[in-house]
Amino acid sequence: MRLGIVFSIRFKHHDSGLRNFSNILIITAVFCMGSSVFGPLAGAQTNEWTWMGGSSTIQQSTGDQPGVYGTQGVPAAGNIPGSRQNAATWVDSHGNFWLFGGVGADSATGFGLLNDLWEFDPTTLKWAWQGGSNSVPGTCCKNGHPGVYGVLGTFAGANIPGSRSSAASWTDTAGNLWLYGGSGLDSAGSDGPLNDLWEFNPATLQWAWMGGSNTVGSGGQPPVYGTLGTAAAGNNPGGLSSSTTWTDQNGNFWLFGGWTAIDPTTSYGVRSNDLWEFNPSLREWAWMGGSTTIICRNTLPCRPGVYGTLGVASAGNIPGGRSGATGWVDSAGHLWLFGGVGSDSVQQQGYLNDLWEYDISSKQWMWMAGSSTEPPTTDTSPGQPGVYGTLGVAAAANTPGARANASTWSDGNGTLWMFGGSFCSAVCVPIFYNDLWAFSPTSLQWTWMGGNNTLPPFVQNLSGDGFAGVYGALGMPAAANIAGSRANASIWLQADHTLWLFGGSGADSTGATGFPADLWRWGLPPAASPTFSVPSGTYTSAQSVTISDSTPGAKIYFTTDGSTPTTNSTLFSGPISVSVSETINSIAVANGYSSSEMISQVYNLPVTFSLAATPATLTVKAGGTGTLNLTVTPQNQFNSTVTFACSGLPSGVTCGFSPSSVTPAGGNSATTQLILTASATASVKRLNPGPLFPVLALASLIAFRVRRKSILSFLLLLLLSFAFISACGSSGSGGNSGPPPVNATITVAATSGSIQQTTTIGLTVN
Repeated sequence: MRLGIVFSIRFKHHDSGLRNFSNILIITAVFCMGSSVFGPLAGAQTNEWTWMGGSSTIQQSTGDQPGVYGTQGVPAAGNIPGSRQNAATWVDSHGNFWLFGGVGADSATGFGLLNDLWEFDPTTLKWAWQGGSNSVPGTCCKNGHPGVYGVLGTFAGANIPGSRSSAASWTDTAGNLWLYGGSGLDSAGSDGPLNDLWEFNPATLQWAWMGGSNTVGSGGQPPVYGTLGTAAAGNNPGGLSSSTTWTDQNGNFWLFGGWTAIDPTTSYGVRSNDLWEFNPSLREWAWMGGSTTIICRNTLPCRPGVYGTLGVASAGNIPGGRSGATGWVDSAGHLWLFGGVGSDSVQQQGYLNDLWEYDISSKQWMWMAGSSTEPPTTDTSPGQPGVYGTLGVAAAANTPGARANASTWSDGNGTLWMFGGSFCSAVCVPIFYNDLWAFSPTSLQWTWMGGNNTLPPFVQNLSGDGFAGVYGALGMPAAANIAGSRANASIWLQADHTLWLFGGSGADSTGATGFPADLWRWGLPPAASPTFSVPSGTYTSAQSVTISDSTPGAKIYFTTDGSTPTTNSTLFSGPISVSVSETINSIAVANGYSSSEMISQVYNLPVTFSLAATPATLTVKAGGTGTLNLTVTPQNQFNSTVTFACSGLPSGVTCGFSPSSVTPAGGNSATTQLILTASATASVKRLNPGPLFPVLALASLIAFRVRRKSILSFLLLLLLSFAFISACGSSGSGGNSGPPPVNATITVAATSGSIQQTTTIGLTVN
């Protein structure tokens, strides 16, 4: 069993020409005095990792893999960046990934500080070299290219930041990329902690120097604090590298800690615990917390933490100065910080496993988990060991072991995730983790989700010790797959919270350590899509909508304003009453799953009314009146005035309404009476065929010439008989027989503003 503790010191000078990990990890050398073994072996997490590109092995002769740059600006399947660690990363507004600089390999045999810029399209799986140099002048980790700054605040095609590693990076709401500081080269080629601020426009592929100095000065530019909590044009965090960054829900950038400029009294760099906020719209920094003074212990500069009471926020709380810490933003917009290399509460320096939460609204830190102290520098421990518990089971006692430079992200469920990281053994050999952890900000519990719960075999490779990766088939997820142990990797998070990981420092498929150039994708299986009890459609009355999901333990969140739901949206707890037109968007979330796809249902409930006539037919005598009822029934909260009109009336018939308009109220129907009045001459006259018969007969008689008198006499007599009969028949009983009935279809229109409904009525006039 190996026992011990580690504390880290930054030397002023570096060995040149070497690729020893201890010189490159955070561009520091570390004085180490111990290591430990944690417990029994456990297997990898299931069905989550997919090897997506790059090599599964590291070149043994160099410990890295050179890049394949192709033609600048042209994506190609064969392109891939060279091995590197501590690069800056962004995701643009189109979902493409960007990578800049770091320490690593160029296109040939060069190795050092890089200034190349890469773009990766996760849909086509193609890389494109978009800027910077594809070569490094030499093989020293501090070799590189000076920056071309141009005019402050002006974009230009020739501008480019100097080669650097461990810079801070963010993406703004417009999709532009921002870069701050890091350890690298200024405009003159001098190296040190930088304080320059850059903005990159992915649409124009141009950089603009936006602030800070274009020179590192003597050991780095000092911070300009200004007034606590007040943004000002002259404020600047100073030269920094290996800081922790966040972007809040308002699009502002946050920065904590990191290596600062050389302290002139000790000739050492200082691990900062300053907290800064940057507003990209105002382009101003505000110092939000931390110490402006240095406390020295055994000639080592440090800024110890003020932990306060576990779980209790306080204005006086502040994490100790540190570098290489990792951070997340939870679904409530709070900032989280874990581990790193730095100072505990008693000025002891080493690897940390403390967990902190910062509330932006109250501007207060709260120590949430982990230890406030590091063990004394002995041969018993390299730092606080991990407590893994049972694979996949959350527990209050669980906690990751002390580490720095892990990969962290948050998923759509508000869970915080962490993979890998490293610390230095007693003999300055880097030890790489491959464990995967999940932390719930709600339960405040860690869950060991995969990887090993032991340290890798201690073989004292100068490039480090780690567990081999299990790559499987390219592009194919498998239960046994897992990325090799590593730290300082480049990561990106897609909108669906799928993680992509590239390179870093760690182990390949054979267990050899160095600088891999592999690309991985990690993502939990999505929860099942929610289902709705009422489908999209047009409805005339309010609907009661229930949402369900088949994923065990799933919670459903929904919105009704058209926005995309998150875990901050309304939690479904019972039927939703839909009484107006609206769209319900929903997602399902569950432990062990990523958020489901968003399911939408569109309900159209037009504010209108219906119109009905009772009865639907009416008989009116000429010279008389008739009435029927018209009922207006409101739909979907209709409550406006309705007026009426008729069309299709026969001659001599008029219509009226009593009342002339109605206004439904409280969802109740309203009724008016339709009054039809027929004049005495309202019927349409018809000719009586009886009297016409003699006329026709007479016409026929005239039309034919008859030769015989007897025939003529007979026909005249017959004509007179028919005329008599017709005259008698036409007189009727008493001589008062009227015209036959008149039938018509009347249309009644009910109108309210732009809304109109109609009904038809069958009318008979006698």
